[in-house]
Amino acid sequence: MLRRKIDGDLVQWKNNPDRKPLVIKGARQIGKTFSIEHFAARSYRNFIEINFVTEPQFKRIFEGGFSPEHVIREISLLKPD
Repeated sequence: MLRRKIDGDLVQWKNNPDRKPLVIKGARQIGKTFSIEHFAARSYRNFIEINFVTEPQFKRIFEGGFSPEHVIREISLLKPD
């Protein structure tokens, strides 16, 4: 695998006890999804991808607020179409 600057940035984010939610933005077709999936597979036992483009019903997860408890509960109640 090609090592990228984002790999180190993701590890720093994970290790920061005051980290904020992670939002990745950038040009198309440069490996954002691949980098995130690779990082998540190495760093966590489980992870979930929420893609609002391919699964627009997931947008309602945040209708009741942004608290982690609320978001996790809403994710667990949704089933992809």
